[in-house]
Amino acid sequence: DSGPGVSEEVRPHLFEPFYTTRPEGTGLGLALCREIARQHGGDIDLEAGDSSGAVFRVWLPEASEPFVS
Repeated sequence: DSGPGVSEEVRPHLFEPFYTTRPEGTGLGLALCREIARQHGGDIDLEAGDSSGAVFRVWLPEASEPFVS
């Protein structure tokens, strides 16, 4: 994104449930995203970078079979 980025002091807490820097936040968004990714054999992480925006990488394993609903 093009926001202010993620400060060094916040980074260790990003994926903790109920941790938020926003007054109206619940602190569940990134914690839930990581849990879902991990339950599917993947992960999510913040890419280290400068203070101009944030880049999150999501890794998911390749499906062994096509999904059919």
